[in-house]
Amino acid sequence: MVVGIFVVNIFVVGDIIKTLNVDSRFIGNVSKIFDFNRRSFSIIGLALLLLLLVSTGAASAEEPNVCRELPVSANPGDTITVILNITLDGADKTVIEDNAPTGWVVSNPSDDGFIVNPVNPEKVSWINTNAAPDVAQLTYDVTIPGDAALGTYTFEGVFDLAIAAPGVQPIDCETEMDVEDATSTIIEETKTSSSGGSSSSGSSAGGSGASGEAFENIAFKDVKAKNIIGGAVISYTFDEEQNAIDYIKFSALKNYGEVSTTIEVLKDKSAMVDESAPGLVYSNLNIWVGKVGFATEDNIAHPAIGFSVPKAWLTENEINEDAIALYRHSEGKWNNLNTIKIGEDDSYIHFEAETPGFSPFAISANTEEDDTSIIKDVDPKYAESDAEAETPIDDEPVTEPKSTPGISGVLSLMLLGCAYVFNKRKN
Repeated sequence: MVVGIFVVNIFVVGDIIKTLNVDSRFIGNVSKIFDFNRRSFSIIGLALLLLLLVSTGAASAEEPNVCRELPVSANPGDTITVILNITLDGADKTVIEDNAPTGWVVSNPSDDGFIVNPVNPEKVSWINTNAAPDVAQLTYDVTIPGDAALGTYTFEGVFDLAIAAPGVQPIDCETEMDVEDATSTIIEETKTSSSGGSSSSGSSAGGSGASGEAFENIAFKDVKAKNIIGGAVISYTFDEEQNAIDYIKFSALKNYGEVSTTIEVLKDKSAMVDESAPGLVYSNLNIWVGKVGFATEDNIAHPAIGFSVPKAWLTENEINEDAIALYRHSEGKWNNLNTIKIGEDDSYIHFEAETPGFSPFAISANTEEDDTSIIKDVDPKYAESDAEAETPIDDEPVTEPKSTPGISGVLSLMLLGCAYVFNKRKN
């Protein structure tokens, strides 16, 4: 397109020169040169145009590629999901083989994948020599041994998506992940939360796999895990009687591996808060979704918590259901979340609250007629942590080709200048 405009400029440049207030001898010399070389300029312009079209077509077609996505870290005994993103341009067959670290157990390969050696299930493969992949993404699960040593582990794999060269190539993108001990996370969180004030709230707001809560204060602990798929609504459901939380849900904005949600039902207020929540507290809780840095507005949207309160408790304490609210502790204070009633049955009234993040919570009844000290928590701060964030499994951005505006005019003037100098020397 740029060369085409350049050729057009060559043919109209004579008219442009006539409109300029320049020396008539210069115009005459340039016109002679232009007439003499008009055929040559046409040939050059056409050649450049064809070259540009060929190079543009070659750039628009991406080379076949397989890009691996891994969680940043996991604990011994965890099961993670590995994602292989496939670039299909020019592919005419599928040969993909990926190797997990030694001793790790591969399972559940998608799209007709298979375990290469069931005795030592560390390798997964997809083979179809007669057709290109009919999906843009493959997945498989890997279970980390419970006695795995802490450290960094490497995945290795190869692929061949085209019969022609370049042939077999290594799987691209992420190759390493860390295995870490959850106990170290607990110790770190406890140190941060015990430093007081703003540090405590900053640590708690980010969420973690383990909160660092005092063991003797935990009455019941409930943990659920889900594979996070971008664009899907993720819902963790809880049905244990000891746990007042019914579900935690959010919209996932990016792909992740397996992410755990942990609820700690507490005997008393959380060790990470300085004072109890306002009103008559029905239940104190710690709620964490993912590791530090996962529950952010870049990764999830519209997080909400569903919970239930027994009608018998309301009657016993002479509490109106309208007084029930979910409180979240962040930035050193208790914040009243937007809580609505969503239903009831014979024994319970069910509520849902929007939350900007995960940290210590309390289900409480506001017993004051006008409690102006309660602050509404409405800012979408899904996480407020100084800790290093997890790296999400996200699609690579598509880079759009950039054009250079005004290049045709510049080239035209440069060629005219060269022609003028050449003619002057000849004369």
